[in-house]
Amino acid sequence: MGIRLDWQVESEQTQVRATEDPEARRQRHRARRRLLLIVLAIGAVVALLIAAVIWRLEAVDSHYRQDLLDTVEIEVTALRLGDFPGYIAIQRSTDPNFALEQSREFEAYQQLKQAHRVELTGEVLDVTIDDLRGRVVLEEVIDGVPYKVVWFYWYYEDGGERDQAGWRRVPDDLAYFWGEEQAIERDGVRVTYRDLDEQMAQALADRAEGWWRRGCEIARCAAPPPDLHIDIVAARPPAIEWSASDPWTLTVTSPLIDRARADVPIPPDMERAIARQIAARLVRYVAGNAAPVAHSDAAWLHTELGNWLGATLLAGEGALVSDSSFVGTIINQYGPDAPVTMIAALGPGAVLNDVVAAVTGVSLPLLSTDQLGDLNWRGFFQWRLDLESRLLAQPDSGGTFLSLYDLETQSAANEAALRIEDPAYAARPVPQVGTVAITRDENSQTYAYVETVRVENGVEVAETIFWRLAGGTWKRAS
Repeated sequence: MGIRLDWQVESEQTQVRATEDPEARRQRHRARRRLLLIVLAIGAVVALLIAAVIWRLEAVDSHYRQDLLDTVEIEVTALRLGDFPGYIAIQRSTDPNFALEQSREFEAYQQLKQAHRVELTGEVLDVTIDDLRGRVVLEEVIDGVPYKVVWFYWYYEDGGERDQAGWRRVPDDLAYFWGEEQAIERDGVRVTYRDLDEQMAQALADRAEGWWRRGCEIARCAAPPPDLHIDIVAARPPAIEWSASDPWTLTVTSPLIDRARADVPIPPDMERAIARQIAARLVRYVAGNAAPVAHSDAAWLHTELGNWLGATLLAGEGALVSDSSFVGTIINQYGPDAPVTMIAALGPGAVLNDVVAAVTGVSLPLLSTDQLGDLNWRGFFQWRLDLESRLLAQPDSGGTFLSLYDLETQSAANEAALRIEDPAYAARPVPQVGTVAITRDENSQTYAYVETVRVENGVEVAETIFWRLAGGTWKRAS
């Protein structure tokens, strides 16, 4: 046994490979092909099974979807025909109030039909099925305007006492079946919403970004405000209000919880309300970010300036509203910078004189009656009359009520004291303000004579109410 060199070993291996049986090689290749064919066959069978499962699931989904569409058509047909038994048979819930609510809905549709105001097209705009839950968005036309409504359904697999197997209309599932939560980020603005409100959220994000930027430019923010957060929620009762936990979060109720315009992404009345809320928030921010004292002139001025700024934002880029409102009439007399001056003077407890004098350069009593008369005071006096009514309905508000009166005039003080104790006076309809006339007597006392009308038992009652300019504001003297 000797030592073999590497080249000798390689030579022997080459000889062994060279003498491999051809038949064995063919059998090995055939085995490989058989194995490959088996793997391919198994793969094809698996793919076929998966395709069959998918097809079956799609068929089931299609069946469930068609059943739901058929149920919706039956319900809409019952509304068209005024078939209450057929309509109520589609409804089902363990909540005893639901049947009553649906009865009222049926009657509301019938009244619209009798007035020839509604067209129940039955067109389904969107269908979503999640297990046994169904949600349908329908179109209907009222007074020629297309609207969207959302109806919710549940698939009952056994009929129960009333043999109601299949899809049945159920109470609105606002909390859990409104879609996934989404968010849109813009410069200085964030809008959160759920899937059903995507169209509105997209439009609102674009508009709110412009309103936030331009509102700050018009009001002349000394520094950029914190980012605005708008949260679109599906909840009742509907509201557009600032969050109690975050002063920069505006909560907006989805219009789809009731009936929403289908021809515009944001209902016009809702768009105006949102713009006014945003404008009012910017006014408060520029005025020092402190809430005005309740029932004060400052509270009314905050509202007026917010409404003016909101109208200006809605008017579009570059517009500056100069209308017949109180702020508009000040602009007409003292120029476009007047609102900015008013906001700067708007402290939490400011009275009319503090703010108006900042614009005019003189106090209210020194303005001529013509200058005072050129201002639109109707909104202020209407607010005061509404405020009186609210205060009389609230406990422990006597002091605030009396502060609205000219207590330096004995007759006015006596009237105020009597009205606090008079339930009949508190129950009277609030007078509606008509014309306002400003006069000044020989003692240089300035008065506003306000013509009002209230309706009692179907009869119009006219009354002249007058206020005296005292303490920097108008005090009721009659």
